[in-house]
Amino acid sequence: MLTLLATHSQPSFFRQINAGVVSHFPAIAYCHVVFDEPLYQDALFGENAIPFPAELEKTALKRRAEYLAVRYAARQLLQDAGCAGYVGIAASRAPVWPTGWRGSLSHTASHAIAIITPDNTGLTPGIDIEMLAPETMRETADIFTDAEEQSLLASCGIPYETALLITFSVKESVFKALYPEVGCFFGFDAARVCAIEPATQCITLELTQSLTPMRKSGHRIRGYYLLQADRVITLVA
Repeated sequence: MLTLLATHSQPSFFRQINAGVVSHFPAIAYCHVVFDEPLYQDALFGENAIPFPAELEKTALKRRAEYLAVRYAARQLLQDAGCAGYVGIAASRAPVWPTGWRGSLSHTASHAIAIITPDNTGLTPGIDIEMLAPETMRETADIFTDAEEQSLLASCGIPYETALLITFSVKESVFKALYPEVGCFFGFDAARVCAIEPATQCITLELTQSLTPMRKSGHRIRGYYLLQADRVITLVA
């Protein structure tokens, strides 16, 4: 799903930086940052020319570290594309992209990932990264899947808890991809998984409700997933 083009490691907060393009959508670039939370300092914002938003003033260091790492990933991509802008934050906490660009952000534990693409590609990118947590998936499955989806996932050839995590993650990716278009919150039940293909690491979702004139009930969205050691990354565009 991800084609690695460059990698860099260093003994700092930004411990490892991997960059490349999305295999299925070469117009989408990605940057994956592995960060070291204990090395976080507020001064890193200024040192890396990333604005420190007022929304972070009363947040825990963990939240600040995540925000910095994922904005750093996005800034690397924008700079590589010749854009001097940065990714801001809206009142809804959604990312605000520089004019001419769109993208998506995600972080979990010590990992942060960003993707960007020019507006004129017509793509609607959404990405999510999650750590494997089998017990949590079993306990919370009813929150983000229905009985029909659970039956499909149990027989898809992937360990059930992993299939649940892929489903949770891809629904997060769908939300991130469509939120700029829909403009309001919609829940996990707005889309259901109707197919998952382990051989190609593809997953297909179908909208169960009409979200916009172009995104009506029955509209299908094809997503992709990547399993990496203790985590999963999903993407739609």
